[in-house]
Amino acid sequence: MHLYFERNPSAKTDSTILSLSWMGKVPEETPADSGWKLDRSNYYQEGWLASGNVHGIVGVTFTTCHYRNVGSSPPRMNFNLRGHRSEVILVRWNEPYQKLATCDANGIIFVWIKYEGRWSIELINDRNVQVTDFSWSHDGRMALICYKDGFVLVGSVAGQRFWSYMLNIEGSTVTCGVWTPDDQQVYFGTSSGQIVVMDINGAMVTTVTLQDSVEIVAMAWSCEKFKMDENDTGDEIGDDLLLTRPPAARETPGEKTSVLAVYFQSGEMHFMQTYYDLSPTIVTTGMTACKMEWSNSGDILCVGGLAHSGTTHACSALCFYTETGTLRYSATIPNCHRQVSALTWGHNDKRLFVATGSAVHVAWVSKSISTLQFLSKINISAAVRHESNLQQLPLPPRLRHLVGNLFSTTIKGYIPDPYKLRDFAVQHPPLLERLYCTMIRTGDDFSTSATYTLFLEYLGGLVPLLKGKRTSKIKPEFVIYDPKITSAHSAAN
Repeated sequence: MHLYFERNPSAKTDSTILSLSWMGKVPEETPADSGWKLDRSNYYQEGWLASGNVHGIVGVTFTTCHYRNVGSSPPRMNFNLRGHRSEVILVRWNEPYQKLATCDANGIIFVWIKYEGRWSIELINDRNVQVTDFSWSHDGRMALICYKDGFVLVGSVAGQRFWSYMLNIEGSTVTCGVWTPDDQQVYFGTSSGQIVVMDINGAMVTTVTLQDSVEIVAMAWSCEKFKMDENDTGDEIGDDLLLTRPPAARETPGEKTSVLAVYFQSGEMHFMQTYYDLSPTIVTTGMTACKMEWSNSGDILCVGGLAHSGTTHACSALCFYTETGTLRYSATIPNCHRQVSALTWGHNDKRLFVATGSAVHVAWVSKSISTLQFLSKINISAAVRHESNLQQLPLPPRLRHLVGNLFSTTIKGYIPDPYKLRDFAVQHPPLLERLYCTMIRTGDDFSTSATYTLFLEYLGGLVPLLKGKRTSKIKPEFVIYDPKITSAHSAAN
């Protein structure tokens, strides 16, 4: 296994990112006669990366694993969705229905849907209680919501409530919730180290203590996030039938056995076949403040957190485990000592997105042993540093092109070089790309101290482009200057 981290200084925003989620891109228009069918070789080539940050903004940004601009890019590559009034702590894509659920620190949940090129709020849920976890079922038809006071709720993708329950867990709170691979049961993790099991109809099954008084931070099954393949019958399944269908009707012949990974606040992980597994595989990660997620294929679990070496030094690290709990690969994030705040897989496990503070690191994932040619290309690209220097290398055009592919970026967008803002502001955007901006005023509008800053929207944040300052109380005259310059007078001089 091998990881290659992109060198993309523009993959950052102006606020701390708290959550990430990735979804494959479907065609904007589908044929009316035959509809759209999943083509795994093409569906995962392009997608959308959703991010939630501390400023209460949700970012939806286009990503592609094509080396160059192969295929058709969407007319708009970035959306900054506003509506939350506190930091967005959870973002969750629903791939089968192409919807996005977001939740803020106040417990307000929005479900967004894209219509005619714009994202709008379809559903709002507000209990005025903090939400600890949100999870879509694997078929996308149901949603599981966990609240800090022990209240749990299961509803449909259309907003209908199926059932709700107030868990009686004195002295502890519900920290996370997860669907079983067949969507017939839900597991809840608590701050006291217990797993509460309930069936799909809301009936209590059992409560199991894994570690006494040790908080369960997260749980995840080693199965596909969503079942994107259509049923053989092709019939629509009603919500009522969905709740009464037997588990055997949802199983696939020859399907592999999934593994449940349970992460504790102590840094310990349990790999379990089911909640009553008497001999789980126990792994000590040696990291703190971890985030974890299984790959879409379910064969690798990525755990990211702070790895401590000695007493003072700590670095952001990634560890990859198999279903048996064996450490397969580990790596440190280059030039980063901040805590991993979110991570998610994308592009059919070819990419890994990791957020540390305000930056998003993109890793190219190779599950097999890397070839000598690929390792050589990485060393060459690191030595030349800039793609423009490749022409000076005495290499055949084909090899020069292969090395140049390593300079391509997964997160797309027309973003300025921080040191060339003036060139960006006066040049025309490439092709038909449109830039969506926000203007913010500071100071009193009726005085000469009022200033206006033009920001470019990107990854849920704002990139400053230009700043203007009023020079007259009567005439609408402004001095426009580089936002990095602290004073308009120094810019005029």
